[in-house]
Order: sequence, then structure tokens, then C-alpha cells
Amino acid sequence: MTDPARTLGEEVGGLDAAADRRAPLASVQDLRIQFRTKAGRVHAVDGVSFDIRDGEALGLVGETGCGKTVTARSFLRLVPSPPGIYAGGRVQFRPRKRCEVCGGAGCGACGGAGRVPTACPRCRGTGCSECNLSGEETVDLLRVPERRLREIRGNRIAMIFQDPGKALNPALPVKQQIAEVLHVHRSEELLRRAGIDSDAGVLMPLLRRMAEQRSRRAERVLLGLPPGRRHSRRLGAAVAEWVAESLAETRIANPRKVMNSFPHELSGGMKQRVMIAQALACDPDLLIADEPTTALDVTIQARILELIRELQDRHRSSVLYISHDLALVNQVSDRVAVMYAGRIVESGPSQAVFRDPRHPYTRGLLAAIPTATDERGRLMAIEGTVPELVDPQPACRFHARCPYAAPACRTIDPPLRAHRDDRPVACFLYESAEEVGADRSSMPTWAGRR
Repeated sequence: MTDPARTLGEEVGGLDAAADRRAPLASVQDLRIQFRTKAGRVHAVDGVSFDIRDGEALGLVGETGCGKTVTARSFLRLVPSPPGIYAGGRVQFRPRKRCEVCGGAGCGACGGAGRVPTACPRCRGTGCSECNLSGEETVDLLRVPERRLREIRGNRIAMIFQDPGKALNPALPVKQQIAEVLHVHRSEELLRRAGIDSDAGVLMPLLRRMAEQRSRRAERVLLGLPPGRRHSRRLGAAVAEWVAESLAETRIANPRKVMNSFPHELSGGMKQRVMIAQALACDPDLLIADEPTTALDVTIQARILELIRELQDRHRSSVLYISHDLALVNQVSDRVAVMYAGRIVESGPSQAVFRDPRHPYTRGLLAAIPTATDERGRLMAIEGTVPELVDPQPACRFHARCPYAAPACRTIDPPLRAHRDDRPVACFLYESAEEVGADRSSMPTWAGRR
């Protein structure tokens, strides 16, 4: 007799294995972003590499000014240029589509992700240099034409910005701001929802332009007259219904009232929910959440985090969660990458990194979190500040603040390499003198704490 628990375990294991065999949803490879200043070039992001897998939440943590937001904005090419310069590297993105077998619920065909890769248009899935032999459509977001990037931005990759009060347009109602995403990326689906098809006859081209928000004034006047008026009203009702559904999904109690409000009429938590609704309206493959709870009080923070996690599970999207709050990242992330002074210094599964931090910077961040056992009035702190990144010299960028710093740390860049447990860390404490080409006496040791 077959053991149901064993069968279920084998099935889940098979789904995980199938997901692991696929190329990651997004890959950042040696990303370098600089800014021109009077003092020189600021190396804001300097050689950052990481992957985001299907359906996972990756936390990117570090102090203010370490390059987290600049890294995230590079996915949508939103770093202003000038003064910003994309100095090197790649941000590769592999768009997904909903699995036709399970309808997005997750099955063996899609590895439990609910989404499947789209075939590379050049090789039709057989593998070529353009898709790195993966057979999946692979887009380099830093080099793709602007027109193609606009198809991805807000559609396949969406972003929740840090301050919703600044990200939302104060002169437009909520409905119009969410509807804009639908008009740009989901115009054909809007027409289907409105029940407008070939029966519209000669008005169909005009209605299609109306769904795309590209109507001219004369066309709008024509659609305001019978029989176009009936179709345009149905289209408007379909837009309102979709916007209300998006807002209701974020647990807004009265979505039809809220969607007619202006941003200044909403609280901070409500504005953040509107931003989340706008980001998820097109069911993106990747959601970038840039410190979405910074301006909110603790109780609202917990609700927003729970909401993001719930919506991620429902939409089966991947999430890049950016924060300087390690406790929050530990709650929502499957894996975490610790960033300092424009570089990744440690990465790994969230539970492993928080339970056994390897890099002295990660240890310092965790030690700075107050606990109930700490002596009252005393808080641990990392001495010093993040260094200036204007034309930096080869060195460990944490050496001036590190209690284990040795001569090698001041003259050689530590590589980000996997050591035990396959967890990458950029620190000479885990390297041998022979590996880095340094004198043994110049290497740091755990016994050499200052």
C-alpha cells in the first residue's frame, strides 16, 4: 500500500527539483553603476551579482546609502542619466507566462510555480547564445530598446516605491492612476471584459484606440454618440470593475469609494495599499518592494508585510524586498543578500544567515538589534560610517570599521566566494594567504579582534 505522506513528499520534491533546473527569473551579473560628481565618479554599485528564482522572495539589506535602491531601479532602467552611468554588467530577465495546464495553480509541468518560461524567439527553445543556451527568452534590461522596456516596465516587472506620497500623482484620482497601467498593458483584455468584439463593426478601431488611451478628440466625440456611446460606457465600466478588484485584493474595505479619492485624502497605509494594487494589477513576474513600510507605524507595517506575502503566494510572483530592517527581512524573505558600500558581502538562506552570520558587517548589524536581555541604556553600534565611494582604491570597504581588519584588508579586494555550506561571503577571514596572494602575517584572524 502506498504511503500518502511519502507520495506527497516525492511530489513536492519533484516540483522543487523541476523549479531548480530552470534558469532563474532574473540574474544580476557584475552590475556597476556610477555617478558623475565634481569630486570624481561615485561607484554606487560596484560588481553586484545575485539571482532571483521563480516564486521566491529575496531580501536586499544594508545601511542607508549602500546602493540598494540604485540596484533595484536598474531593473527598470530608472537611474537618471546623467549623472548616472551604467558602467558595466548585465541585468537579465526571463519573462514568464501563466501555465496553461494548471491555470497558475501550480503543477508538475510548471514545477509548482504556476508560471512557465516563454521560448527564446531566436532559437524557439532549442538554446542559443542569446538565451545562454537556456532556450528561454532572455532580455538584458540594460541594453534592450526603450520600446521593449516599456512593455516590461509595470507589466512583467513592477515596483512599489519607498514613499507613496511622492510616487502617486496628487492631481489625479486613484482610479485614473491604476487604470493607466491597464490601458497601457491590458487593452485587449479590457475589450474582452467589456464584451466588445467584432459586433462593434467599424467602431472597433476607435474603441481599441480608446482602450489604449490614444483617442483623438474627434474620435472621443464620435464615440459619445449612438451607437458608440453604448460601447464606450461598457469599456468604462470594465475599467472601473478591474480597478475595484485590484483595490479589494489589498483589503481596502470600500474600493469604489477609494478609487474616486485623491492621494491626499488617504492615510499613509491606504496610499501604500494603492501602490501595491497598482503594482499587482498586471500580475507581474517580479515585484520590487523598495522599503514599503518605512513611513508607516509598527501595526500598519505588520499588515502591509502580511499583505505582500499573501499576494505573492496568490499571484506566485517573485519579490525583491529592499530594507535596512533585518527583522522585517527575516519575516518575508526566503533568501537574503547583505549589501555594503556598493557590494554584496554575504548571501544565503534567510534562516541560515540570521542564525549563523559570517561577515563581520552582518554580525554587527544583528548585534545592533536590541533585545530584552540587553542592559538598559546600552546599544551595540558599528563604529564609523559608510566610506566615500569616489574612485575607491582596492581594499575591503569595511576594513575601517571592522574589528578584525588586518594589512591585507587595506590593500586587496576580498572576492565574494562560496565557502562551507555553499554560502558566499566576501571576507579574508575565510580565505587562505595562498588563495589571495598575500603574506600570511597580513591576513586577519578571529583571534586578532581589536
